[in-house]
Amino acid sequence: MRARVLVLAAAIAAVAAVVASGRIEATAPAAPAVYVAEVIPAAQPLACPGPVIIPVGAIESGDPTLDSGSDERAYQPLGADPAAAGEGYLVRAEVGASIERVGSGDIAGLAATACAAPVHDQWLVGGSTSLGSSSRLVLTNPTDTSSEVTVTYYGPLGPIEERSVVSVAAGGQEDLLVEGVVAEVPALVLHVVATGAGVSAHLQDSRLAGFQAAGTDWVAAGAEPGARLVVPGIGTAGDATATLRIMAPEGATADLSLVGDDGVVAWGGVSSLALEPGVVTEVAVPAIASGAVDISADGPVVAAAMTRVPRAVVDGPQDALAYDLAWTAAQDVSDGMARTVLATDHVSAVAVQADAAGLFELTDADGAVVASRQLAAGATATIPLEVRAGTELTAAGLFAWTLQAADAPGFVATIAPRRTALEPLQVLVGQTPYVGVDAP
Repeated sequence: MRARVLVLAAAIAAVAAVVASGRIEATAPAAPAVYVAEVIPAAQPLACPGPVIIPVGAIESGDPTLDSGSDERAYQPLGADPAAAGEGYLVRAEVGASIERVGSGDIAGLAATACAAPVHDQWLVGGSTSLGSSSRLVLTNPTDTSSEVTVTYYGPLGPIEERSVVSVAAGGQEDLLVEGVVAEVPALVLHVVATGAGVSAHLQDSRLAGFQAAGTDWVAAGAEPGARLVVPGIGTAGDATATLRIMAPEGATADLSLVGDDGVVAWGGVSSLALEPGVVTEVAVPAIASGAVDISADGPVVAAAMTRVPRAVVDGPQDALAYDLAWTAAQDVSDGMARTVLATDHVSAVAVQADAAGLFELTDADGAVVASRQLAAGATATIPLEVRAGTELTAAGLFAWTLQAADAPGFVATIAPRRTALEPLQVLVGQTPYVGVDAP
């Protein structure tokens, strides 16, 4: 019996030795070679969000002076070959825009925006969820693939823990009342990240001052976070006010300067403005008839400005005031690329800031010059403009500019141009070898 055990043990040892001698040694895979390739994306339709709505629903009391809705509504969608997408629309063209005039009720005013191309990553600076305010995020997917959208919120106390995840079907549209997610945030910045081919995002900012309308406008995505940005078209004629909203995702120190049509305007206390990471900061802009805010920072920032225009209330308490507001996003014009916009009704001027000395020329689709001005470096100008609605306007060079719209009794809006050239996407390309195979 003992002999059998010794023979079996010897046999097992022999087999183990043979297996061990033929075992494949595991080796760490070689680091793959990686290079950056540029891919030109396919052109996608643009998307506009559609009409503004009363966030909490229309209320009809039988008294026109108390109703939240209005019978005075004129909505003007513009763009070639429009196709429906939810309450909004898509256009297969380089530019599109919409403007809506609401004459009375809770959302009285002008609300205008340019149609936007779908992108994966965008920042919306504007909106509030304080008492009397509503922020309605509209996500439109003009592509042929569905998209999952993640929305991150920032406020005066920094990044907000709550996030939103929204699925948007191909060719569809979804909206979200932000106050249902993050309430009582007086100053918002939204970071919208989408999968698939991206989405177009717009934010309806609507406010009340007691029982009076305090303005409604569309907040559109502005420049990506950058160290040098310009907000054109700042104007506080009469009793109007302007507020700059700025945020540095990773923190930064920013210098702000205000340039009017007649030169630099004193603005104390905004040099070396310390911005904590993710903290939304608001700064009152000095009174100025027309001009621009120049932002220089040592880290990436996002920014926009809100102009607020008061007006007397005709049917209401004595000395009561209503307001309209207009949001203008910051621009990065360091590339000098051409930008295009579609004019709407009520457009009355183009506001320009020159990053470098040169001749600003605004041309129509036929190349005819409809507005021009020779500007020194850093100078601004507001140029009267008379064009028909639907006119395609283009300007190139180191200029930040925006169209300004206005109508009685104190309604205002702005429409920003967009780059129409398709920009290449950078893709990391590499080859990973099989285990045990050396990389070429």
